[in-house]
Amino acid sequence: MTKIFSGLACVSLASLFLYSCKEQPVGVDFGEGKKSDTTYIASVEPVQDKNYYIEEFSGVQCVNCPQGAAKLESMSEVPANKGRLKIVTIHAGALTSPNYTKGSKQDLSSAQGLQLMTLIYSGDPSKPSASIDRMKLYTGTNPLLGPYSQWDVALNTAKATHPKTPVNIHLSSTFDENLNAYNIKVKLAYTENVSEAQYLSIFLIEDSIVDYQIVPLIPDYTFRHVYRQSITPINGVPILDTLPTKVAGRVYETNYTFKPDLSDNNEFRHKNWNLNNVHIVALVHNATSGEDKRVYHVEDTHLK
Repeated sequence: MTKIFSGLACVSLASLFLYSCKEQPVGVDFGEGKKSDTTYIASVEPVQDKNYYIEEFSGVQCVNCPQGAAKLESMSEVPANKGRLKIVTIHAGALTSPNYTKGSKQDLSSAQGLQLMTLIYSGDPSKPSASIDRMKLYTGTNPLLGPYSQWDVALNTAKATHPKTPVNIHLSSTFDENLNAYNIKVKLAYTENVSEAQYLSIFLIEDSIVDYQIVPLIPDYTFRHVYRQSITPINGVPILDTLPTKVAGRVYETNYTFKPDLSDNNEFRHKNWNLNNVHIVALVHNATSGEDKRVYHVEDTHLK
């Protein structure tokens, strides 16, 4: 599926609730992009190690968020987790407003991040908080999200519950000089039969953004894994939804084209991005409108 996407306006929050029998795409206008999906049967691939998706909520005015960020980095360095924790940090809702009089250089929040927070987590959580594979792993009013003191236990539970992935993800990005755009290719290869409806989401995140943490005041603070933009609708696109079962050996390939828009009115503020630090994150997951929203597998790669 090749789609040219340069960051056009998102639909309103009201559209989050426009569902029929099938979950509807939310949050992206693809304009006049063309699409050309490919699917075929091949030999079953060796199973990839399952990666675990961490969706964190943070803010520049959140006093404990630097500790939360440090916790995620320390978890990522555990040998058993090395390269297998794929983190997306969303700045949305309370405690995320920059303070330019105190040194802020840019706004790390986004309308899409707010949409995603509302769609999946039904409101503004305390910060820092995080989900592991969008699974219900915590006690409290929202079992999808928990404080950083509980992230180790939640991750271990997720690993014990779902130690394998039924689908491999191959992700790549190449630059097209003629289009002045990046071609993002996703290949999904099923290693087990899967009958559940599944969705593909593709996000862009930026690493190593140096700016001010306002509370507590930390000049030249390095923000990691910052959510910048969704390439797909924020609730994902259906994967082979006309097939009752995605059998082992089934392969699905799709392509998206991302073209940065450096104009001042671009809602994603591409002109502030350092494309050398931008990563693509692709995840296969259940419907975001269902009770079980879990992520089956996730992969990332550099945009450039």
